[in-house]
Amino acid sequence: MAIKVDELRDLLAGDGPDGEVAVPGGVLGHDGGAFHPLFEDGVLRVRREDGAEDGDSLSVTGSARTALADDPVPLHVAFSHNGGPEVTEVRLAAELPTPGASAQELGRRLDFNVPALPDAVQVSRLTLEQANGTRILTGTGERGRMALVSRQDTGRLLVAYGEEGGWRVLCADRALTQEQVALLGAAAAGVTVPRLDGGLPEGAWLCLPGPEGVDKPLLVPVLPKRQAARSGAASTVGTEEKAPGTYSVPRNGVRRAPHAIATDTGFFVLAPGGLRASWGRFAVTGPSTYVPGRSWNDFGLSAGASVSIEYRNSPLTILGGLAALPAVDPYEVVAGGVLVVDTGTFTGSAVAAAYLPTAGGKPSFFAFGALGSEKGIGLPAFQVRGIAGGMGWRSKIRLGGTEDLADFPFLKALDDPASIGVDPDGNTDPLHVLQTLTSGTKPWVTPAAVGEDPLWLAAGLAFTVAEFFNGSAMAVLQTGEDLTLALLGVAGMEFPKKGGGRKYAKLEIAVELVLKPKAGELSWSAAVTPNSYVLDPGCQLRGGVAAKIWFGPSPHRGDFVITVGGYHPNYRQPGNYPSVPRLGFDWDLSGTVTISGSAYLALTPAAVMGGGELAVRFHSGAVRAWLTAGVDALIQWKPFFFDVGIRVSVGVSASVKIWFVRVTITVEVGVSLQVWGPPTGGEAKIKLWFISFTVGFGHSRDGNDNALDWAGFRDMLPPPESVVRVLPGHGLLSDRPPRADGTRGDDDAWQVSSAGFTFSTDSAVPVSELYVNTGTGSPVETGSTLNIRPMRRTGLTSVQRVSLTKDGEGVDISNWGRSRSTAAVPQALWGEGKGDTLPAAGEQVVPDQLTGAQITSPGPEYGNDTGYITEEAFKFDPIDPDGIQPLDTAADPAGPVPRRQPGVIDAIARTVAAPTQTAARTELAAALTGLGFDLGQLDADLSAHADAAEAAFAAEPMLVPAS
Repeated sequence: MAIKVDELRDLLAGDGPDGEVAVPGGVLGHDGGAFHPLFEDGVLRVRREDGAEDGDSLSVTGSARTALADDPVPLHVAFSHNGGPEVTEVRLAAELPTPGASAQELGRRLDFNVPALPDAVQVSRLTLEQANGTRILTGTGERGRMALVSRQDTGRLLVAYGEEGGWRVLCADRALTQEQVALLGAAAAGVTVPRLDGGLPEGAWLCLPGPEGVDKPLLVPVLPKRQAARSGAASTVGTEEKAPGTYSVPRNGVRRAPHAIATDTGFFVLAPGGLRASWGRFAVTGPSTYVPGRSWNDFGLSAGASVSIEYRNSPLTILGGLAALPAVDPYEVVAGGVLVVDTGTFTGSAVAAAYLPTAGGKPSFFAFGALGSEKGIGLPAFQVRGIAGGMGWRSKIRLGGTEDLADFPFLKALDDPASIGVDPDGNTDPLHVLQTLTSGTKPWVTPAAVGEDPLWLAAGLAFTVAEFFNGSAMAVLQTGEDLTLALLGVAGMEFPKKGGGRKYAKLEIAVELVLKPKAGELSWSAAVTPNSYVLDPGCQLRGGVAAKIWFGPSPHRGDFVITVGGYHPNYRQPGNYPSVPRLGFDWDLSGTVTISGSAYLALTPAAVMGGGELAVRFHSGAVRAWLTAGVDALIQWKPFFFDVGIRVSVGVSASVKIWFVRVTITVEVGVSLQVWGPPTGGEAKIKLWFISFTVGFGHSRDGNDNALDWAGFRDMLPPPESVVRVLPGHGLLSDRPPRADGTRGDDDAWQVSSAGFTFSTDSAVPVSELYVNTGTGSPVETGSTLNIRPMRRTGLTSVQRVSLTKDGEGVDISNWGRSRSTAAVPQALWGEGKGDTLPAAGEQVVPDQLTGAQITSPGPEYGNDTGYITEEAFKFDPIDPDGIQPLDTAADPAGPVPRRQPGVIDAIARTVAAPTQTAARTELAAALTGLGFDLGQLDADLSAHADAAEAAFAAEPMLVPAS
């Protein structure tokens, strides 16, 4: 029974806690759920604003905490009674914070199962009206709106709209007749429901316009979720069920119905190629399509449009599609396609996307393809199972790390080419696949930024070795500012290989090798994937290995690290060092006993560290027991210092109930030993149940600064002949190895070019002052003062002198070209601090230390004249004194005038090796030889001259008439 008007006035005029007004949900009677969409218990609670309406106005304005937002939202409620004693109508308006609430959430609060709708249907402005047994919930947002109309005697209807693409969805929780649809649609102002002669079946339906000239719409079922399908290239992209009250189409003996899948901004409507689906007396033909958006003439599709491909004729299956993706500035249009082909023996796939920019921009493009077979090709010792390749222009590819290789789509495509054409649910959805590759928080492929023109190339191979070891590897080259060369791979094996029996071991490793020349980084890493085990699937393997070197332009040049399983627990890892998990295993034997072990080893410029741990745990009911043992060692270079810790712990714990109190009793025996030095010292900790004490021995950690003298430190340097090196550079012509003592004699000297020569000096000890020539003078280059950390000395000076002698006399090189040579040096040797402590994190090297110079000789000096030329210089070109030599520039030409005549080249080609000319030349040679002339060796065959005649002349030769 509805509430009386006077009772409502008392409720609205009441002053609850903090000015709160409370109105029960049964204000209109009926089911008592007038306010359920916003309030969990159905009771309207509004904190009235100061100066807002009182109970006499039958309305209230204020704020309320709702089930749709974390913070209070502004809200206004008005009641009507149409002059009667009971309340007959209520209207509520609320404003939710952005992005608002989804249609699914609002429907759920009204016990209405709303299917998957686009993310665009997020409504923030809500209106709830109830009168005469009809409840209307409407909501609008930035990109969509919805209305849910409910009548007790008719049914319920939901209508949702999308501002982008203009799509419309109708949804009913039971079948509605034509009259019921019209009645519910008319109840909601501002909502347009089309005329449906056949009514509306139960479910959700995308409403598409009918054929041209027909005002009746076409309904396509909306799938509540992506349908599972068998994996691989033959994944089913349609649905085999006939939608109630709509249409289905026989195809190859199978009845198929088109369907719609919700995306972020609209719907992907799948209608397989060649489909002609009928609904009533209307039909739809052709490819799948989005509801049209803005024009896109480049590809003949509207923005957001999609064209699908499906062909099945055993054994050939072709699946895929072309789709338009959301574009982000500076790109105006993005298009991509996926194609999967399965012949039964081979499976192939390809994916590509093009990014078309706004005016004045540059386009971006990438493509990738793979071809594979379950049966390898080749010898049993090495069989190829798949090949793949791709490229990107003005595009970038994300490599990730070893932990991402298992999900790297291009590497996965080597083992399963169909994987880049099938989404995670097993469906072939081109739009979803392309969005996975190109969007999200960590996309695999992205277009280049403005001003960049990178290019990437990828080529891979999947293989099997001896039918036992499976692997896939891919090489990637990426140009641009971040030039990268990478080799990626995943390899694994299992034992036994065949048979359906128990597997005793499976090992799978991801490997990555990356070189970045411009950044000065070379890194290698490998990690055991979660698919690895030994003896039993419950004995899982884990761990990783990594090595990294910095050189050249890197700010960390000179630094390096090699680690297997990580670092010492007390080591402060620099941020540029790779992080890898402990190398070890975890074995759950029976659910009550677990065994785990781990180990690590690391090498840095400052120290080497290693250790491991073994733990056995038992847990059954109220009883627990454990045994742990571990060791950690940290060893620093000279001055030699070590820190080793060993620990063992054995314990048992039981929980017993005494009367009404549960008591846990724990007994543990533990011993740990820490040893350091030199000087050697340490401490032992003993723990027995509730007693714990520590015993120290030897020297304390701070008992000695452990500083070296010069003789001790000198042993840490390279051999004397290698402390300072002189290295040849540009202009070197020949180089012989030096003598055993590092010196060179006259016969071992470098042979260099007279056009210029460069050499450089390099010192293992950082240089404070660098001089040239043997005199004193001033340094030509200066560096930092010298620190020797193992000796605890700072502010020292080291000098390097460079001089050049010729025939025992010094050569002045002060005017030669010169540039500084710098490098990063180990902090453990040339930094500050105590010798028994490690450098701080990020301070493994001392950067930009002067180590020498690059020196270049001046260029050659060229004269202004040729100097005296002797008669001997002209003997190669004699001048006949009796000939006509018009040395006078004013003299007229003498002799016949040469002219070009056509056909000369052709005549040479025809006659130079012709029999007549060959015989004549032979007779002439014999006659000259008989007269005593030595003609030497003559060419007997001139056919090559005939073949080359046309190429030997640039034009017809100039000839003079024969006299």
